[in-house]
Amino acid sequence: MLQLKVEAIRWETGDTATFFLSELNGASITYLAGQFITLIFAHHQKEIRRSYSLSSSPNESLLSITVKRMENGEISRFLLSKTQVGDVWNALAPAGKFTVTDYIAAKDIFFFAAGSGITPCYSQIKHILAQPGDSQITLVYSSHHLRSALFYDDLNLLANAHPKRFKVIYLFSVSENNSPGKRLNNDVVAQLVGEHLHHEANTAEFLICGPFTYMRMIRLTLIYMGFDPIQIRKENFVLETVSVVANSLTFPPRTIKLDIKKTTYDLVVGENQSILQAALQNNIQIPYSCRAGICSTCTAICRSGEVVMSANDVLTDQDLNAGWILTCTGHPATDDVVIEFF
Repeated sequence: MLQLKVEAIRWETGDTATFFLSELNGASITYLAGQFITLIFAHHQKEIRRSYSLSSSPNESLLSITVKRMENGEISRFLLSKTQVGDVWNALAPAGKFTVTDYIAAKDIFFFAAGSGITPCYSQIKHILAQPGDSQITLVYSSHHLRSALFYDDLNLLANAHPKRFKVIYLFSVSENNSPGKRLNNDVVAQLVGEHLHHEANTAEFLICGPFTYMRMIRLTLIYMGFDPIQIRKENFVLETVSVVANSLTFPPRTIKLDIKKTTYDLVVGENQSILQAALQNNIQIPYSCRAGICSTCTAICRSGEVVMSANDVLTDQDLNAGWILTCTGHPATDDVVIEFF
């Protein structure tokens, strides 16, 4: 568990602020650009967890998250209206798979972001441009209007400082004179990718963050254009309410093993229980946030046996082939399941 002290607060727009954080004990925090942290709050005698993308990059001295006020979002409202410099938050260590691991090679990296979905993209763009490499970045950023575009000046500074490596394309649905602007659709995606693809198509990476329908449209367009799904990674918006995953399957009770920090637990998972539910019921603390197969906080490696997930909106086929599972929606399907946490 981390204890994060609020060192500074910077308002980005009227409804969005960036919180700059440090570990209370002064320790450095290791993370990858594009990851998120999960904040843990006690509210009305209940524990509430919310995950927020990091807007900082690993080469910066302070951690930062950028929080937008969400409609009917009690935690975002609380953070934006009540937080003061000096406050201390409890949090889980950074997690998430919305990352670029190879930015040295000569290839194209496309970021598609809508609204506050720019946050993890901004983290990665800053980090990549701070490192040597031959990759070229194109950011397509959709926002309602210029006044609501996060990091607008910072992105322009980066584009001006790295004209050969970074191109930013803004799409505003409402122009400054309130006339109709330009929205992203299938044709625009295909046009922009075609215009800004500098290297071999099979080496390109695409990272998408925004509303579900926005991400689905982009992903389907890219696949229709011939790109492999393995080249595409997406990150969902933070959930302000916990989703309930309907499960029509029946999973009988199983006994599995959990390996957590060199300690092995024999865990009985009840009928139709998820691995996470069984662990928490037995006071075994494993990381989690959304409980809906969306955020990847609860990921672990299945070392043996078979685990069936009732929902998965974050792990790619490549992740699944490597053995990664989501414990919040994962059910043991055999008696020899061994799960390892990192």
